[in-house]
Amino acid sequence: MARLKVGIVGVGSIADLHAKGYEEDDRAEIIAVCDRDEDRAIKRALDWGASSYYTNFADMLKNPAIEAVEILTPHYLHASMVIDALRAGKHVSVERPIALTIEEANQVVQVARQSGKVLQVYEPCLFYKPLLDARSLIDAGEIGKPTSIRMSATIGQSQSDIWNFAESSDQLWRFDPQFSGGSPMLYDVGYQAFCIALFLIGNVEKVEVWRSDTTIREGIKIDAPTAAMWKHYQQDCYGTLNLIYAPERKMRTSHHPLELTINVGGSRGDIHIIRSSDPTQLESPVELRRDSRKVCYGQKSSSFEDSFVRATRNFIGACLGEDDPLLGPNEARQLLLLTLAYLEASRRGRAVTLQHG
Repeated sequence: MARLKVGIVGVGSIADLHAKGYEEDDRAEIIAVCDRDEDRAIKRALDWGASSYYTNFADMLKNPAIEAVEILTPHYLHASMVIDALRAGKHVSVERPIALTIEEANQVVQVARQSGKVLQVYEPCLFYKPLLDARSLIDAGEIGKPTSIRMSATIGQSQSDIWNFAESSDQLWRFDPQFSGGSPMLYDVGYQAFCIALFLIGNVEKVEVWRSDTTIREGIKIDAPTAAMWKHYQQDCYGTLNLIYAPERKMRTSHHPLELTINVGGSRGDIHIIRSSDPTQLESPVELRRDSRKVCYGQKSSSFEDSFVRATRNFIGACLGEDDPLLGPNEARQLLLLTLAYLEASRRGRAVTLQHG
């Protein structure tokens, strides 16, 4: 069977997790790497066994052997790169967000439809096995009617110093709204929270945000502590997010030091989910609490890395006509709209209501 030939553009720290899915799947292979830093492009090409490397994305798209591209660049480049890749006849997987404005997102959706190619907006949290199990428990009525979803996101420090904003320089683009599309944690935490809320509960109609900033070093601030609240559409169900920056907390991980806890309450019981990139995390990833009892659901595969592998497998399957992308352009546009409402609510200091229908 012919293997899907993939090119990866943007080979920073997160690229290892994206590449892992291709390396472990016999249906695909990485044949090209692109990065503005030539030394880094060469190193990644050698690491992944790619036969070509580029420092210019347009040059990479001219390679007729490449069937699909993975875009892992700063947010402001996503829309234009996706459009260029689709028009070049490539399938596309792009890190969140799909674009920085609804106008850009509409254009991306239109080009994707016209191209006939697969467009997946990469969201590994949707492939986290405990989250999928929690969705099944909710759908089965195990907690009754959902009435609340509460999330807490804690950003610490990792052994690898990824997201060590006090010292690193390769993540400074996150602090420039023109490059990131908003605040540093807007798309890494706010977007992800809405993605989970939509997946577990459904659409959102109103968002309110209380945001503070913590100075990390001169001229650099992170949007935490921050609290958000929202109401789900046509449901008496409310959601909250607490974002915490804990620079003195060390997490034993070589990846992003983010721990996310989720609690979904219902009329009959509640479900507690934890997603941590720390492999030493001892708590059960899913707990069902009902009738004064607690049922723990252990997972053989609940690590942070496995979510990326499954997301990549979904994309490969979609490109080969074996599957549908879990998060396509229309769903990604809806998530962008919610995230922009979150940003606008934090700017206004009052609730933002979304229109439906």
